[in-house]
Amino acid sequence: MITKTNRIGTFQLYCIVIQAQFGSAIISIAHAVTAKSGSDAWISCLVGGMVNSLFTYLIWKLACQSPKSTVMQMLIRRLGGISGRFILAIMAVFYAFIAYVILMNWIYTTKLWAYARTPNWFLLLALISICFYLTRQPIRVYARFATFATFFMIFFIVFAAYLLKDWNPYYVLPVFESGPLAILDGSLVVQWALMGVEILLLLPQYVDHMNMRKVLRITMYANWTTTLFYAFCVFSSTALFGKDMIAIIREPLLYQMKAIEFNVVERIDLIIISIWILFIITSFYSYLMLFVSSISAMFKQQQDAPLLITIICSILLFAVSMYAVSADQLDRIHKMIDRLASAVSFGLVTCTLLLLWFVNVFQKNGGKNSKP
Repeated sequence: MITKTNRIGTFQLYCIVIQAQFGSAIISIAHAVTAKSGSDAWISCLVGGMVNSLFTYLIWKLACQSPKSTVMQMLIRRLGGISGRFILAIMAVFYAFIAYVILMNWIYTTKLWAYARTPNWFLLLALISICFYLTRQPIRVYARFATFATFFMIFFIVFAAYLLKDWNPYYVLPVFESGPLAILDGSLVVQWALMGVEILLLLPQYVDHMNMRKVLRITMYANWTTTLFYAFCVFSSTALFGKDMIAIIREPLLYQMKAIEFNVVERIDLIIISIWILFIITSFYSYLMLFVSSISAMFKQQQDAPLLITIICSILLFAVSMYAVSADQLDRIHKMIDRLASAVSFGLVTCTLLLLWFVNVFQKNGGKNSKP
């Protein structure tokens, strides 16, 4: 039962959606998008944000179908055991894979930049334990944590803006040099970075005191906040390094921060790594909850995150992530994500909406035909 004390507010919803989208990709997004769009990578971010607005709308339409529970629980009720469980199984596998990629990306970058001698199992145990704790708390606890983490995004903006004093305008000119096809290709990469708005599938019951159109506006604001944030950071990296240099730098944003030196702080990049962990927690939490909730709904559990299922899912992700991946393997994973993630997300949500529509039409026609 959702009480007034367990509802989330307008600004908390805004922060939850931002934190679901922002996180793992911020360190390396400039490298990934520039490989496709060259000096127009920041434009690809804006185009990707526009495309993701359509995906946000579809997610919202799906959330509107289930005002009193999670969308996962609604699917098993409306579609029945076979169809409902089939869709939920696809969701569970997909969300688990995204959670795994977030862990792998974080482990690789953290070990490379800060904690080279720290065992993988310890880093994984610490992160997964924190997220496991958050899943066991009321949603208001996580909402406050997401709000807290959002205020730390300002550090990325401040430091990236500070470094623009050394920018070279010729690195970002002429605009549209790469051409529309390259920009669109880069926008597909941005879709991976902007994923996370699916967290809205878990929130209808916590925002039922709001008008759903207001929920859509807030979610759109959050999507465009993240989009503009990514576009600015990519523009900053491109203006400092140029597309040729970024092509060989996996984490351009960290190299930017490493160039900053103050009298009292010498390694700003290490501070950024420490702050980045907050966003990894919120990103991983979002997909862990989506993974757990999909499995929970398959077994018709009333809770979003039952203890036993949450433990099993956490252990599974921990065990799979213990296998360390190389840079080449991580690149292949990201290339696969770039090609498939947005297609799977759009396809899954669109097919689910169409299936629900067919069920509604069938039930209405069946109801009319059954009348004497």
